[in-house]
Order: sequence, then structure tokens, then C-alpha cells
Amino acid sequence: MNLDSCTNIRNIGVIAHVDAGKTTLTERILLETGSISCPGLVHEGTTSSDYLLQERERGISIISAALSCKWREHLINIIDTPGHVDFTAEVERTLRVMDAVITVFCAVHGVQAQSETVWRRARRYSLPTLAYVNKMDRQGADFNAVLAGVRKRFAVPALPMQLPVFVEDCFVGAVDLLSGSPAFSLSEGHSWFAAWQKDLDAVMELESAREYVLECLAELDDEVLRCYLNNEKPSKAVLQRALRDAVAQCRLIPVFCGSALESGSVPALLDAVCCYLPGPERIEPRLAAYISEPGGQSKDSEPFCALVFNQSRVAHAGGCLTLRLYSGSVKAGMRIQNMRTGKKMTVLRVLRIFADDYQEIEEARAGDIVGLDVGEQDCRTGDTFCQEGFSCVLESMSFPEPVLHMNLTALREEDNAHLAEALQKLAEEDPSLQVRKNDEGTWRLAGMGELHLEITQERLLSEFGLQSRSGKPQVKYKDSIAAEAEVDQQFSKQMPNGETYQASLSLKIKPLPRGAAVQIDCEKIKTALPENCCRAVRQCIEEVVESGVPGGQPLTDISITACRASYDAKEASELAFLSVTGLALQEALQKAGRIELEPVMRVEVSLYQDHVGKVLADLTARRGRVTELDSLALGEARITALVPLAEMFGYASDLRSLCAGRAEFTAEPSTYEIRPARSKTEKAI
Repeated sequence: MNLDSCTNIRNIGVIAHVDAGKTTLTERILLETGSISCPGLVHEGTTSSDYLLQERERGISIISAALSCKWREHLINIIDTPGHVDFTAEVERTLRVMDAVITVFCAVHGVQAQSETVWRRARRYSLPTLAYVNKMDRQGADFNAVLAGVRKRFAVPALPMQLPVFVEDCFVGAVDLLSGSPAFSLSEGHSWFAAWQKDLDAVMELESAREYVLECLAELDDEVLRCYLNNEKPSKAVLQRALRDAVAQCRLIPVFCGSALESGSVPALLDAVCCYLPGPERIEPRLAAYISEPGGQSKDSEPFCALVFNQSRVAHAGGCLTLRLYSGSVKAGMRIQNMRTGKKMTVLRVLRIFADDYQEIEEARAGDIVGLDVGEQDCRTGDTFCQEGFSCVLESMSFPEPVLHMNLTALREEDNAHLAEALQKLAEEDPSLQVRKNDEGTWRLAGMGELHLEITQERLLSEFGLQSRSGKPQVKYKDSIAAEAEVDQQFSKQMPNGETYQASLSLKIKPLPRGAAVQIDCEKIKTALPENCCRAVRQCIEEVVESGVPGGQPLTDISITACRASYDAKEASELAFLSVTGLALQEALQKAGRIELEPVMRVEVSLYQDHVGKVLADLTARRGRVTELDSLALGEARITALVPLAEMFGYASDLRSLCAGRAEFTAEPSTYEIRPARSKTEKAI
């Protein structure tokens, strides 16, 4: 295999709604590429990418697993991401370093809630996409309905690349729309194809589908358009080149089909990955300024620069940082620098990653995804590593704010010190997990949902041997303001040596639209204050934003501007400006009128139509607002609603009771809204 050029590398993320078949598809890709000899099954807990004890017991992906395989002279780095909304941070950091994604859809349920969530995140990074419609062998599978759902919800042309074929209502394979020949069969041989060609309706459907593909590509490519206008048939090579260009520009989504469990459709999908998805040719914008050929191909002859996107602890390999190389190369013994801390490190080992297994390699080059062993160092997700003498900071990644928290303490008092260390390690691995020590000595653990917090407790036991007890999960409310306010605050304090420190500060606050977070502006006081005092003002504002004023909660959707500042002393005191800022902000918030905000979830319920009335009534009783109600195939329906998180506790068991266990739901954070006065319907926390 020639990997001297990064054009032979494909960095692919597999994303989808929970239970769409991401992990099964990843397992079959590993089987087809020869990386494993026997495929594992999710329900048996034997898959390669689900290696945590909790993943194997629950049959869900919890952390992103990186795996490498080889296919037709290409190195493919695959990351299987979680589908559950509680682990969105894993998807976020995966997409940050990927070059493209495979989006998996269930042929029965179509485009589901989390499908849209991960799609929006992929689009934010402008990632080219292939779609794979899985579970075509299931009763109720509808390829055309999935295509329509993608076009409607994503507003991007979904271009079918294969036509699924059914014989006596059984899915047997698919026809390639570019060549007109069989794309794959689920059984040995293509015995169905000859009989299928004699079916007039099938032939007409094939020609109609091929004509649609040609029309779509003609709108995007001049050469295909010329052939179309001249009634000529473009060659397969021309169509593939047009497709490759359109996919790279995110102008359409090629859609493939199959059954990952049967694995017959996977080789065609792998061929498409190598043919249509781009390699790591693009240079990061912040790195391009240092490279002699902006917009060109990243080269291993350039200085080493990489982004850390994951941290892991594996017993037989020690600690490992997972990085994406954007330029240059790295090998054991090389000296590199963490641009966040400024500290220099020596690379002990370069590792090829395969889920929880590692193989030591001699060198990694630009475009690759590898693990680095740098020993015990202060490293975090989002850090930029560069070689000595080269300076560049790559754009990091942002993670969603936790919406639930609970108090946690060790079951045995002697384990409290170990608990602090274990929680810190888990928080370093998972940026969406927040840990803070309470005044009474317990720990406050904040996460994305009940499942997230529950699994964290289980990992404390299974990985660290620590038993813990916790309080009930509580909603993480926030404060904002109802109006603008401006205050002038004075502070004066006489010191023991007789000197008096005085400081004055003018603060202006105003409300922002929902979802705007917090904006802090201290530029206007930079000329009036020493640098250390300016830092003190910003530090105090950030602390109040994070923890709230006494009796309050963290702030959001607010703009805070330091307008004017002055001091009267021989030397400006940081303590004076910390104090005056806290007093000013507290008074401004009181003057503007604090309002309490609560997290609202976007809930999607999949159920049978005969239960729709009961579920709608229950959602309304929970202060829910129904936004969509869709009828699906086989008597199924889908309800989408906005429901306050405080009303969602215990919903899983309540929904099972309402629908006799024949319904499921997903919930993801949507926004923060004004919390009404406590009502009788609100659940006690």
C-alpha cells in the first residue's frame, strides 16, 4: 500500500440515530477489509468498537471508537460514534477532525430525531456525506420514503446510487444506477437479476431512476450538462468525477442501501468511500497561513502540527492521546510542544489505534489519525501540538452545556480522595462532564442526561473500583435578565498598613436572544487600568457567570460591558477590582430584574397510531408543545414536541405504561425558556 500521499487516506465518521446500525455497519466494514475474521454482534456485546463494559451490557455506544482498516490501496480511519443524545460531545469532537461522514438511516423509521442533530453538526464543519439506508431486509423498509425524508428535512438533494430489488417481498440485492448492473446480492450470485430484467415495470423504474441521477448531475456539472443536452450518455468515469466534485462541495448526498447485518452491500459502500469522499487534502484555515501553498494539499514535509481530540486510558497501553495530523510527520523520540501550556514533550510512542487495542508504528504523516504516548502531561481535548520552533494554534471545539446535575460522594469515607482523582480523569476524557466540589465536601457532577450520569457512576465502580452514592438528578436552571441596566459602583478598603485602596467601575448589562449565551466586553477599560486589574474584572465576571450571584444560578443570554473604571492608590489593587466588579454585577442584575430559565428538550416519540391520543394528552400535561405529528408505514406514527426537562423525569416508564411497551422516545436539549411559577404538574426533584 502506498501511503506516501495523504490522498490515499480516508478519515470517516459514522453517525446516526441510536439503533440505526452504526456499530453493526462498522463491524462489517472491518470484516470485509480483513481487519477481523469474525464479526461481533451488538446484542451479544462482542463488537470491536463497543469495548467498555457498559457498552456491552447495554448494547449502545457510549464513547467514540477509532479503528483503522485497509481497502483497495487506501487506509481508512473510521470512528464509530454514539447515537444517544447524552453522548453528543463524542460526536462533536469526532466531526471536528473528520474529512467526511457516513450517515446511517433505518429503512423502517427513516430520518429520526438524532439523525437531524448529528446532520446539523456535520454541516457546521462542511463535511461531505454519503448516506447508507440500513435494514432494507426488515418488514416495512421503504427506501423511497427515506430519500424523501432526507430531501425534506435536510434541504439537500439525496441522489440514489442504487435501486433496491425485492423478490416476493424479500430484499435480495440492488442495481447500480450508473452502470445498470447488479451492485450486490445478499445471497451468492445474481440469479435474481436475469428475471428482474424481464419485468417491464422494473426496467421502467430503473430507467426513471437513472434519468433522475443524470438530471441532478447535469444541474451541477457542465460536462454532464453538455451530454444531456446533446442526448448523449456520459461515460461512467465522467459521472463519477461529477459526483466526486459535487460531494466534496456538499451539494448532494449519494444514497446507498443494504443490510449491514448481511454484509453483502458493504463492499460497494467501501468502493464509494474511496471513490467519492475526499481525502485530507484541505489545510486547516489557521494552518494555511503558515503553509507555502494555501488551499493546497497538506504535506508531510511541512512542520508537524496536530489537534488532540480524544484521551483514553487503556491498561495494557497506558495513557494515550488521539490526534489528527494536519501537516508534517511524527515519530518516537521527536520533541513537540503543547501550544496551550507552552510545555515541551518527547513522543514516547506512535500508535495505530484499533478501539481499545494499539499497535506501535514507526511514523505517522499528514492526514492520519493516530495515538501518541507522551507520558504524564497536562493535555486536554482541543490542544494543538506543534514541533519545536513552529507556532500555530488550530481551532478547538465547543461542547454542549450540561443540563442535569447531582451530588455525589464515596460510599466509604476513606475513598473520598480517590473519588476526586477518578472524577477528574473522567472529566478530562469527557468534556461534557463537569465536576465541582460542594462546600459540604460532596461533589457536584453535571452531565447531559440521566443516562450520562448513571453510566459515569458505573464507570467509577468498574474502572476505579469506587462505590458511590448520589442524590436525585436535578435540573440545571439558569438566570437571565428582563431589561437593560447600568450601574456605577464604588469600593473602598483601608489596609492594616494604613493605606486605602479605592476602585470604581461602571457596568452595563442587557438581555440577549435565547441561545446567545454570554458576551463579555472589557475593551473600554483597558486604557484606564493596568493589565492585572483588567484581568481581575474579567475573572470576576466569568466567575459570576459560571456560578451566579449569591442566591442565584449561572447566567446566560446576557451581554456584560465594563464601560468605565478608575482607582485611587499608589498601586492598583486586583483585590479591589475583584470586589467592586462583584458588587457592581450583583446590583446590576437586581436592577435589571432576574428571570429564571429552564432547559427545554426536543422530544421525539415513535409509536403506533392507536396510542397517539394518550401520548399527546400526556405530553400536554407535561407542559409540552407538539410541533410535528407524522404518520408512518405499518400503522406507526411519530410525535415531535418541546417539553421542559423538569417534566421528563420518569417518562420512559410512563411511556411504556401508556403504550404497552410498544413505543420509544429520544430527547435532546433544544433551548432555555422562561420558567413559569411552580405548578402542581411539575415533578418533584
